[in-house]
Amino acid sequence: MTTPLSDLDGKQVAIDLLSAALDGVHVTGALPEGVALMGVLPAVRVLRIGGTSDMRGWSDPATRDNPRFSVDCYAATVGEAMRLGLRVRGMWELLPNQSTAEGLVNSVSEETGPQDRPEDLNSDAYRVGMILGMSVRPPLPTS
Repeated sequence: MTTPLSDLDGKQVAIDLLSAALDGVHVTGALPEGVALMGVLPAVRVLRIGGTSDMRGWSDPATRDNPRFSVDCYAATVGEAMRLGLRVRGMWELLPNQSTAEGLVNSVSEETGPQDRPEDLNSDAYRVGMILGMSVRPPLPTS
């Protein structure tokens, strides 16, 4: 069965692939608030901040989603947050040609590498973030 075009979601592809690659890390699009965040550390939040989609029709091989993400890595110490950021960056480089039921990653990009992003709302958690991109297309049909 193929994924409907409307379900092509680069953000979900990123979350699924990072979740599979980062054992023991909570990867999500929305973090729990307040003290509940401390209970799920280490955590990675993938937030779509832009990008374009070329939705030309399901059978067109040029159909793709090109999301741009703010990827934030949360941990109990600044060192752990930076190490998690470096792990995410390393895993990101390995995503091309990997797929989920929702899509296949064609390519990835890195706009900024891991850097400190002070966390005001959760002063006990440390955050390191980066801006990453990808190009994803519908999955190949299975026979």
